[in-house]
Amino acid sequence: MTGTPRTLLVVSGILLSAVALAGCRTSGSGAICLDGAMETGTWRILADVPVGRFGGAAAVVNGRLHLFGGVNMNPHTPEGQDKAEAVDLHHVYDPASDRWWEAAPMPDKKGWPAIAVYQDRIYIFGGDNKAIDRSMTTESWVYDPKTDTYQTITPLPHARSYCHAVPVGRHIYVFGARTLRSDGRADRSTFRYDPRRNTYTRMADLPEGARFIVHGSYKGCIYAVHGETDLETYADGVLKYDVAANTWTKLAIPRIEQRKWYLTQHSTHVAIGSKLFILGGWSKVTESRSDKATYFDMATETFGQVAPMPNGRCCGAAGVIGDKLYVAGGFWQWVDDVCECQETWGFPFPPP
Repeated sequence: MTGTPRTLLVVSGILLSAVALAGCRTSGSGAICLDGAMETGTWRILADVPVGRFGGAAAVVNGRLHLFGGVNMNPHTPEGQDKAEAVDLHHVYDPASDRWWEAAPMPDKKGWPAIAVYQDRIYIFGGDNKAIDRSMTTESWVYDPKTDTYQTITPLPHARSYCHAVPVGRHIYVFGARTLRSDGRADRSTFRYDPRRNTYTRMADLPEGARFIVHGSYKGCIYAVHGETDLETYADGVLKYDVAANTWTKLAIPRIEQRKWYLTQHSTHVAIGSKLFILGGWSKVTESRSDKATYFDMATETFGQVAPMPNGRCCGAAGVIGDKLYVAGGFWQWVDDVCECQETWGFPFPPP
């Protein structure tokens, strides 16, 4: 399925769509603050994902972006949150043709799962099979893009959603969660999944609660830029896991802006080189959906910033293919509460 044809405008150096979605719209961003090494980059509006939703998970395999599950809000009003439902949808985006199509749906509905790629197969752990904070699950699967089929794997030891997964070496590390505990505390446990043996091993706990995480790995360490700690408190700093030493530490590195509900959470590939991209989300400063596009450089352990996105947006998923970063799903900024965004956005990076 292809997106709606559209006319493009250049406003403040950002490429914008002149076609508004039904009930939604794209609006221009403000002044551009660029990292000098990336000043040639501009955001581009691409084909629409066939069904808008938020809270999905994205993986990149063989040059294509897979978007799994999520939650659909209907109607698009504050009252619609009570009618939100998780979906089993699975769509695939091919940047070469700028086209989305529908692939085999997941075995069950699921929002906010952990996702990882290991040996070109996609592993999906946990999530919420009802909607938002309603029914957290342990069920987990592996999806093979070559056969378009799923296989059930050993369930997670703990039911959890908003969890995250990162492959390092021969294992996948699953951590972070939002739980339904009445005291608002998060599950700090970390598990190492062995795809060969289909087993889990308990590892070191996180130093603090963590959810809404953008993550990546670099030289044997996992980096996690989290949006919240316990009690829905905005996070600061960066969590670092040394795989060989089995230790978590918190790096006291101030954020450019404290945000949560990122566009690049629940995504397997959101780093270009050592730069881990933290896009959009909900800003603590402005109390609105953010258009900021920042990154954490895992090599230098510093934050930086590139051109802002075409609009404030949160709760989506993303993936890097080649030298381009693609964003799908999530919410717009301008609407009072929620309106799923169907546009795919791309940001091209100059060659190193």
